[in-house]
Amino acid sequence: MNVRTAKLIAFALVVAAAALRLPERVMLLAASAQAENQITIANNKFEPQTITVVEGATVTWVNKEGLHTVNADDGSFTSKALNAGDNFSHQFAKAGKYPFHCTFHGSKGGHKMSGTVVVVKKK
Repeated sequence: MNVRTAKLIAFALVVAAAALRLPERVMLLAASAQAENQITIANNKFEPQTITVVEGATVTWVNKEGLHTVNADDGSFTSKALNAGDNFSHQFAKAGKYPFHCTFHGSKGGHKMSGTVVVVKKK
């Protein structure tokens, strides 16, 4: 299953759960059904800028153009310099907020090229 198909399936499950007003945990399960949580790097920005995943999920940053890095503001993860076509993955074991930035085009604290991974507890 490719990433796009997984995202479409997850989206459909979230919409169905919301329409039926099922508990939040069902919606989280639908979101975690994605085969991969992906952030695209292009045009000197991360897209999406903020992503929410469940504990244990792996997030993959895919660089579409230029030279960039992915560095946690707190130093908990750091990529090598990524050329176009390269990617970097990190697994998030604990709930919390994990701000990150590109050392070439952004900085700690959400300045310029930056983003956040929000990790929620499994229910």
